[in-house]
Formats: sequence, structure tokens, C-alpha cells
Amino acid sequence: MKVSRSYYKRPINLPKTGHELVTCHYPLRLDTYSGCIHNCVYCYAKNLLEVRGYWNTVRPADPTHIEKQLECFLKYNEDRNSLSNAIKRKLPFRLGGLTDCFQECEKQKRVTEKVLEILNRYEYPYLIVTKSPLIADYMDVLEEKLAVIQVTITTLKEELSKAIEPNAPNPLDRLEALRDLNECGYFTTARFSPIIPCLNLTEADNLFEAYSNAGTEHVLVEFFRGTLRMIERVEFATSKRIKHYFVKKGYYYRFNFDNKLMMYKYLKELANKFDMKFSICSDGDPVPFKLNDTKNCCGTDNLKNFKGVERVASTLYWLAKNKGEVSLNDMLKYWSPTPEIFERFWFSGAFERFVFGLKWNGRMYVSTGNKF
Repeated sequence: MKVSRSYYKRPINLPKTGHELVTCHYPLRLDTYSGCIHNCVYCYAKNLLEVRGYWNTVRPADPTHIEKQLECFLKYNEDRNSLSNAIKRKLPFRLGGLTDCFQECEKQKRVTEKVLEILNRYEYPYLIVTKSPLIADYMDVLEEKLAVIQVTITTLKEELSKAIEPNAPNPLDRLEALRDLNECGYFTTARFSPIIPCLNLTEADNLFEAYSNAGTEHVLVEFFRGTLRMIERVEFATSKRIKHYFVKKGYYYRFNFDNKLMMYKYLKELANKFDMKFSICSDGDPVPFKLNDTKNCCGTDNLKNFKGVERVASTLYWLAKNKGEVSLNDMLKYWSPTPEIFERFWFSGAFERFVFGLKWNGRMYVSTGNKF
């Protein structure tokens, strides 16, 4: 199905539901394009948007419209809704959360470049997630104090990359871009995402060594989870049977949780071996925050402009670790753009699903010691 509109109309978004609102420090998205030419077979955004006709036709956002929106939200005299609340507080934008903001069409459209210039003028912080080495050509635009950059390098094997990320740039080119960014003093993270144990987990040693040699001091890991359709796409692309590794949990199929915990422990030891800090990106399963070397999974704990959302699962874990138990009142002093959603998750006992080692007793969350 073709989409007639030439511009992406809703580039600024704060999710209305889902675990991202209570597990992610940076849920506020700014996507400069809708649809992505990379066509990664494991992509959750492709799975969600393709059936609606919003994928294969890549649509650029309108930078002028984005600036008007941003100015309007920043000038509100009061916080009218969750989105305006987040923007007025300058909750960092996450660019590339849905589709890559440095995909091939950026070379002609320059939408991301124009949006970065706008954010710089407003001194508005931003976190960029990309698979493109093009970002290294933007260092005259990227403001060091405003920018945090995450480069995803899933595999160093070109053949595997072509199979699962068919139109994405060469992983070695991404690695070189990561090195250039580090040499120029930007805060970077290497993303090992998604981890598919039967495909790329055996590369972890080589990947982490390559990240470290590129000057990266922080690695963020995330496991693959997917619908049956997504799993079948991975299987078709790689000629590997992977479905038997998965268990259906909620909307997605996920890896066996006990095995995942052991893999997290191994990956932390590996990251530390190469003098990098380690953290885990929540995929909806309980996160063993005990293994994180940073309180914020993106590693931005000490960056002035990146305080982000504080009433999230990781904050709950660290409080429980220190206090033994945590009530809602303990959490209310921490900010959230969607407090009503946080409280709904709270009283449902859902944080047992997001934080490994916490139990809900009907009134508060109690630490179980996080032993495994």
C-alpha cells in the first residue's frame, strides 16, 4: 500500500503505552524520517509499520514544522500534556529510535542536519542511535555538550550483516566512524543489538575488542525479541532455525530467561575485560540491574544535559538495593512525564517483570537480593 503524503507528519512522539515509558530514560522520540531503507530483517519498527504502509516509502519530516512545534511547546505557560511536559523540561530527544536518521536519503534531503541545527539553537540535548557512518561527517554540526551518540554494530561479518541488515552500511565503516567520533571527544556507546545467540553471540569477544580499540568506553547490549513473522524473516535470511530458542511471552517471542541471565553475566565480564562499562537495554524481560556499571542504561549518569526520566525501573532497583523495600511515596520525588502510567504499572505489580530481584507484596516492592 502506498502512502500519498510526502511528509512525515508526526516526527515528535512520546509513546502512550508500553514498558518503554517506565524502563527507558529517553522515551521521547524525534524521527527525521518514517520508513528505513536498511530493511533489517529483525527490525521491530518494520514489523509494526510495514503493514500500515509506512515503511517502504521513506518520508522525510519537515524541519520547519519541527521547529514550530518545538517553539510552541517550549513557550507553553503550563504543562498541558505529557509531551509538552517532557519538552518544557528538555527531556533529551532520541533520534533514530524508530528509523535511522542517517540513512542514505539524508545525503540529499539533509533533514537530520537541519533538525540538529535547530536543536543546537535551542540548546536542546539529543541522543542519536544509528547504523550509518555518515554521522562522522556531521561533526561540524554535532554539539559535543548536547550530543550522545550510539552506533549499532551487530556483527563484524560482512556476509551475516548483508543477510540480516541487507541495505545497512558495512559494519567496518561504522566501526571507523565510531573511532572518529571518539577521537573528537564525543560521548559514544557501542550497541551490541540485537543479540541472537545462534548467529552473533560467538562474535562477542571480537566485537567488544573492536569497540574498545575504537576508543569506546561504554557498551550497551540488547537481545532480539520478535513476532513469529520476524523470527521467520531471520530464519529465511540466514538459513538458520532459531524458533526453538524462543518462548512466547506477551506480544513477543523471547529467549529463555535463565540462559539470558547467564549471557548477560558473560557479556559484562567481557566488557570489563576490555575496560568498557557495561549496561543492558530493557527488552521487556526483567533486567538484572546489578550487572550494570551505570545507573542509567545509556551511561549518561554524569552528563549535565542528560538527566532524563528518573521515575523508571532502574531508579526503583537502586532504591530497593539500598533500602530493601520501596513505596510509591519513595518514587514520587523523581520526575516522570507520564506519572499516571507509572502508577498504573506500579499497582499492577508489573515491575516484577521489568526488574530482576524485585517482588511486589501488594503495597510496595521488596528486594530479593538479586542473586543468580
